[in-house]
Amino acid sequence: MDGILSETQKLLSSYLEDRGHSVAIKMLDKNLFQMGDLLVKSKTDSELLVDVQALITASKCWPLPIAAITIMENSAHIWFDRASAFRTAFTLKEWDFNRRTATNGEKIYVEEPTAKECDTISMAEFRANILRKTIKNCFLYGGYTIIENTDLHDDDIPSDVMHVKVVHQTNKSTPKPHVEVLCGAVLTGHEIQNAAQYIQLRANDMHMTALHRYGLRMPNTIKLQELVSSLGRSAAIVDMLQTKHANVIDMRTQQEIMRNHCTSKGASFILYNYARLATILKKHAVLVQQGQLPDVPPVHEVDFSLLVEPEEWQLLYAYLMRFPNIIRLTIGYGKSPQIAPYHMLSFTLCLIKCLSKYYRRVRILTENRPRLQPVMFARLCLIRAVFDMLKVILNIFDLEPIEEM
Repeated sequence: MDGILSETQKLLSSYLEDRGHSVAIKMLDKNLFQMGDLLVKSKTDSELLVDVQALITASKCWPLPIAAITIMENSAHIWFDRASAFRTAFTLKEWDFNRRTATNGEKIYVEEPTAKECDTISMAEFRANILRKTIKNCFLYGGYTIIENTDLHDDDIPSDVMHVKVVHQTNKSTPKPHVEVLCGAVLTGHEIQNAAQYIQLRANDMHMTALHRYGLRMPNTIKLQELVSSLGRSAAIVDMLQTKHANVIDMRTQQEIMRNHCTSKGASFILYNYARLATILKKHAVLVQQGQLPDVPPVHEVDFSLLVEPEEWQLLYAYLMRFPNIIRLTIGYGKSPQIAPYHMLSFTLCLIKCLSKYYRRVRILTENRPRLQPVMFARLCLIRAVFDMLKVILNIFDLEPIEEM
């Protein structure tokens, strides 16, 4: 599943190779205004002699046109036309789960979770089940055809189907096209006997976090209990995914359990920011219904040149546009992919940090004044896109969305 960013990168590489340059192209993700979006370096350290204006003109028909280029001896910094990039990305919506299709013809079979009741499975099997669900969802979004037959055994799987197995011990004689994903052990002590106990422990932690950090107040005790249980399950899932899947997770002591809790505030941080976006979008919808604010016009009528904040471009370029890339990185490449679900979680946590910084600093909804409306429309398009992508990510991780917190 190649996105517009990968396609543009291929076109740039082909353009330069046709003119005798052997180059390496790197997508940048920091200091984008100063450093550019792409760094192009000559593999032979020879000087890059490129007709800048001709390249900019040639790129006008690419998915992402180039706006500026700075060449320094054997390297070049490239900036994309940002208004055009916003419009193209918001039109194609490559992060939209409902738009994914089976595109590459490859068939995948990922075994279903072994049990549904957490109080009957160990932490190791709970971790393995999380890996199975996450891997399957990533392949599904990546355009693969998923074989759903849960009664298949190893000998029954057709030769044209890649069988992805989550195992606790690898087998070097595993036949192709089987792919084994090693699930590291989870070491537990007397405090954690099974997955249900750990989820309850995390539910208690999340309840306290929601109360003190996010000011959660819910008079309906039943609804509160359901929310806390959901938060506990989400926290446990994120905790399991933050460690590389083959590594051991040590939870034998209280100190080790606390150390294992996800950094960057984990599930609570992800779900709070998702709920925050949901609140902004709901508030706008209500104000539109009441006639206090206009609805967002079609994408082709929105002025995206008004999105000039650093986080606005970073949210689009480093996260929304790279979502197809992170899917491919998570499920690996080729016939023997190196599947690594923690890549998706790392991507998500970095996205949330950028998003949180953005909406704390920038006002999304403004007063209903004609001069303020254009930038509000552009920001609402961005927020809606990030919200929709987060919805996909929560689905991939099997986390229950929370729209109020």
